[in-house]
Amino acid sequence: MNYNKIPALTPPMGWNSFNSFDCSPSEALIKETADAFIANGLKDAGYEYINIDDGWMLPERDTDGSLVINPEMFPNGFKPLTDYVHSLGLKIGIYLGCGIRTYNEKAGSLGYEFKDAQAIAGWGFDYLKYDNREIEGEDPPRCCKSEYLKMALALKKTGRDILFSMCEHGKTEPWLWAYGVGQMWRTTPDIKNLWDGQLDTWALSFNTIVDRIADSTQPYGGTCRWNDPDMLIVGMYKWNDWTGPGCTDAEYRAHFSLWCLMASPLIIGCDVRKLNDVTKATLTNKNLIAVNQDILGIGAKRIRSAEGIDVWVKPLSDVSWAVGLYNRTCVAANISVNWEELNLPASLCCSVKDLWTDKELGVFERGITLKVDSHAMDVIKITPAF
Repeated sequence: MNYNKIPALTPPMGWNSFNSFDCSPSEALIKETADAFIANGLKDAGYEYINIDDGWMLPERDTDGSLVINPEMFPNGFKPLTDYVHSLGLKIGIYLGCGIRTYNEKAGSLGYEFKDAQAIAGWGFDYLKYDNREIEGEDPPRCCKSEYLKMALALKKTGRDILFSMCEHGKTEPWLWAYGVGQMWRTTPDIKNLWDGQLDTWALSFNTIVDRIADSTQPYGGTCRWNDPDMLIVGMYKWNDWTGPGCTDAEYRAHFSLWCLMASPLIIGCDVRKLNDVTKATLTNKNLIAVNQDILGIGAKRIRSAEGIDVWVKPLSDVSWAVGLYNRTCVAANISVNWEELNLPASLCCSVKDLWTDKELGVFERGITLKVDSHAMDVIKITPAF
């Protein structure tokens, strides 16, 4: 049964406040970010959601059980803010905690699901990130699946179209059960601003995340049901010690390439008010976004992974393939893809286009080999010349 009727025919695209601003969102920040969406061409590229994360509410509810907006962060409440974002042709999202308290020790929605859903609908929100926190020794007996279903029903009852982003960090394997409950679900712990390795036991680098989900979650994503391996770290550089040491521009392009190939939601985490030209070019690359937003909705499959070299293949709706050639090693490497790996005749002629540079590479038989820089991913489009 489809409990939440909002269509999400392609992966959602937008921005979230958490990676750069932790639990300190504000009215001024959200307005400035919405303005930056317009000024930096993000709206024109397809990004539409401006999402407020944890920290916006007070720790306690008021006397009638309602959530209380932090008056210092949002002195005018939410309705004028949502109206402003909507006036720019954008949408706006909000955060609630699935539990007693949020990770920022604010009031959670456990037992108040219908009340809180009605509140965010009345304020004019279009997107809900529902973040599960279990507190050992304090929580009553809980069923995570039932609680997400309850919030889905609460959102439906409001009568407002609110996209439901389920964030239980992949603990209950939501890719197996959440279709029809939400439109997207986290498959992993939090991502860090780190190319490889691990900062702690919970937060992961994007390479670690990719390895964790490559063979488990990818077969279950698709139209209206999107696997979410957390937001983009593209363009964060060395933001602070908490988020991680940062990556190179080539590593950020590889990260963006992978999320586009996997048909993951593209939720920006950097401060879009301060984009440099390289980051802007990465986030707005029309060819890679077209791969991500392809209406066929199939995420890429990793067909080969050995000695630091990965090959990812994503079928597209125009009877072509997007292929990612990923070099994780510390030196440049030649990476090949053969037509037989795409289930095509080896003798078939195929045109090949470099999607990052937007250049046609020519027509090839049997396959193609490209030299790929260290810690980089080249993405090519292979189209049979029938």
